[in-house]
Amino acid sequence: MEEGGWWMIFTAVCLASLVGLLEYEDVINLIDDKESSPSELPNTADEMHPLGNECLTTHSVDMHFHPYLTIIIDGDEFPIPENTGIYTQTCPEAMHMTHTHDSSGKIHVENHTFEEVPLEVFFDVWGEHFDETGIFDYRDGTIEMTVDGVVNTEYQNLILADNQNIVITYTSN
Repeated sequence: MEEGGWWMIFTAVCLASLVGLLEYEDVINLIDDKESSPSELPNTADEMHPLGNECLTTHSVDMHFHPYLTIIIDGDEFPIPENTGIYTQTCPEAMHMTHTHDSSGKIHVENHTFEEVPLEVFFDVWGEHFDETGIFDYRDGTIEMTVDGVVNTEYQNLILADNQNIVITYTSN
């Protein structure tokens, strides 16, 4: 065999070995398995809670209180965006009954009538997942929620109240 042929075989073997190594190390995925397609995690925010569709154009309301939300992901505080729930596609010239004005974690809960408002409403308005399975796309670890320092397992069903201190902690496995 000519010298050029040997180099071609050598190059092909090296390339095949490199591709095999990258596949083995999960750097690339050439084999059609469950990891080859993007995961479609269910999202609690896919269906808006009915109270999430309430739009307010004024702060002149009968119900107005403020719980506080802190989210910790693997030891780092996750910022809650300012103006969440203000001027959205659902409420283009208004604000939702649950919204923020700054990134402090203070949630404004307002309405023209008194309602029991679950935490789910805020996450639906934000467009983010939260329930006992996890938060955002974090689903394979441990999630814990405390309310005023006491473990609470109501998760998205927690009824919001004035001055509640809600801490959601997610820890990866």
